[in-house]
Order: sequence, then structure tokens, then C-alpha cells
Amino acid sequence: MHFRLLISKTKNMGKRFNRKRGIKKQYSHIYIFAEGKKTEPIYFEIKKKEIEEAIRRKNIKIEINKGNYGGGYNTKSLIDFALDFIKTEKIDLKKDECWVVFDKDDFNRNFNNAINKAEKNGLKVAYSNEAFELWFLLHFDPMESAIGRKDYNNKLTENYKKITGDKKYKYDKVKSVLPLVGLIKNKELCAIKNAKKLLTKFKEERSFLKKNPSTTVHILVERLNKLNK
Repeated sequence: MHFRLLISKTKNMGKRFNRKRGIKKQYSHIYIFAEGKKTEPIYFEIKKKEIEEAIRRKNIKIEINKGNYGGGYNTKSLIDFALDFIKTEKIDLKKDECWVVFDKDDFNRNFNNAINKAEKNGLKVAYSNEAFELWFLLHFDPMESAIGRKDYNNKLTENYKKITGDKKYKYDKVKSVLPLVGLIKNKELCAIKNAKKLLTKFKEERSFLKKNPSTTVHILVERLNKLNK
């Protein structure tokens, strides 16, 4: 089966994916709707380039949508946007995959409802509780306890400085993402292992909100990695 990967930056809503109506699709598609404006799209764009370099075959097309999607998205509105896209574009979820990528943010009440609604309607979810930075941090350390967003940033800064010796580095969600992703590239298996360990820890917990820390980003990453095979 061939795949075409499209990534939506849903913080700015103006254009939809660049698939012209009336044209029969020749490939199955993987659509990714990312809540974050910078960090998540940057990360998955790098994943896309890795896949392109590995496969080097024309029969697998990978594209990143660069349209402007305006609006202040939270977990619930992101799900609604994805479902509206599926309905409008007549996406067949038996052939195509639609992933939503978001973190807990400050929308405690919406977090469980958003995940449940997404899964009920056939969407695949790559969530992070509390922040997407948890996925980055799992490349370095197995997390055991919940920490705040600032703590994630501080730990990522410390790990980067420790490995590279760059005393000026300071993690933020835009400028410092690229060098960090380059550093963790060869630590992906470790991150996947640590993420699975966290989910096992919370296997009896039904509330996604209470699964802190936890993430399912590794499931999407493993799915994309299969395109290399």
C-alpha cells in the first residue's frame, strides 16, 4: 500500500489540504492535524524528510501542507476541524488515516472528551500529557512523575547542554527545536520504549487526564517509520 503524508498546521486556518476535488486518488493518505503552531509541525516535517531520504521511491508521496490555518485551536476545536475536513473532502477512513496531535494544554475539561470523541469517530490520536515536550524528554530519560511545562523546557535545556557542551542553548518551542531534534534523532528507540512504559503504568486508568505523564506520539512515529520498510 502506498501512502501520501499531509500535515496540517491548524493554528492558522485559511486553506485546506491541496487535494483537488474531482481527481481520483491514486494513493492512500495519512493526514496529520497538529494543534501546535510551531513545535509539532517542525518535528513532523523533519520526520517527513527522513522518510523521503530513506525510501527514495516515487510511488510513496509525502507532502506537507503549507496553507494558512487561522484561529485559536484547542483540543475540542481541533477534533471538530478534523471531522469537518473528513466530511467535506469525503475521506474514507477505511482506506485513509487521520491523526490528531495535541497536548493537554490548559483545557482540562476538554482533554478526555476530545480523545473519546476523536476515537469514536475513527480518528487516531497522538496526545501528550502535559506537553509535546514530554516526547522529546523521553529520548533522554524515563519519566516517572508529573512535572510542569517550564520543567520540561529546563530539563531539555540541561540535557542538550550536557551532551553538546553548548552553554548558550536554551530550549524554546520555535528556534531551538531544530537542533534538539537533530540531537535526539538516534535516540528514538529509547523514547518509544519509555513512552510504552508510561502507558503500561497507567493501563488501569480510564481518565486520560489522570495519565500524567503519558503520550501516544510514539504510536504515530512507529506508524510513519513503517513507511521506510
